[in-house]
Amino acid sequence: MRGWQRLADIVVVASLVLAGCSLAVAVAAGLSERKRPFSLLRLSGAPVRLLRRVVAVESVVPLLTVAVVAVGMGLVAAQLFLRAQMQYDLRLPGIGFAAVTALGVLGCLAVVAATLPLLERITGPETARSE
Repeated sequence: MRGWQRLADIVVVASLVLAGCSLAVAVAAGLSERKRPFSLLRLSGAPVRLLRRVVAVESVVPLLTVAVVAVGMGLVAAQLFLRAQMQYDLRLPGIGFAAVTALGVLGCLAVVAATLPLLERITGPETARSE
């Protein structure tokens, strides 16, 4: 059983790394795609912190929703596997699983935060004029 637990930890960590990279690309692409509208909003008086909040909310809410659904579905799949293949009942994961999951979510949130400085750089007045 310890081998299965280690395998599950490796899969969780690898999935979170992949999700973090995918999230960084998605946020950067979204910013790049909407740089002119954001530039126009800045020119019309919207503060950069408001635009950062918009980008953060539209990134963080889906991230947290998917994380909760993924953990739930993972536990259901583990229960079904253990019951069907090994005739065991799933015991709720311990603090280690919660720590790995929390660190992964915090890492993904850090990726979102790392992309927010791009917003100020790509939404200058020259962007609104150039396109």
